Amino acid sequence: MQNNGHTPEWSGPMVERVMRNGKRLYTSAFKAWLVEQANKPGVSVAALALRHGVNANQLRHWMKLGHWQSGAPVLLPVTIVSEAATTQAPPESVSRATGTLEIEISGAILRVQGQVDSAQLRLVLGMLRA
Repeated sequence: MQNNGHTPEWSGPMVERVMRNGKRLYTSAFKAWLVEQANKPGVSVAALALRHGVNANQLRHWMKLGHWQSGAPVLLPVTIVSEAATTQAPPESVSRATGTLEIEISGAILRVQGQVDSAQLRLVLGMLRA
């Protein structure tokens, strides 16, 4: 297939290594560039893959991975609570509450109704966590 001018041609090394069974290991730079080209509007993924000697399904897989996208990774804020803060007994007014409490942890659902003793609840949650 000839270049129709829609996408530029890759000028760097495409294949990092060819395995004994014929499988090709592509360079990260080539994969990133190919995914970038495939994400442009109006580009045929199949034609782009064919033009560069890559299986179209392989290119679609690289596109799904998403780690070829440029930009810094998004980090989520994390708050660390010390062990001492979590093991302190709450005030008596908080230790016994009424109502319904439902907690899902490790695939198990714990449903507590009525008065809740915080020490016993802490023990049960510790057992579920382990």
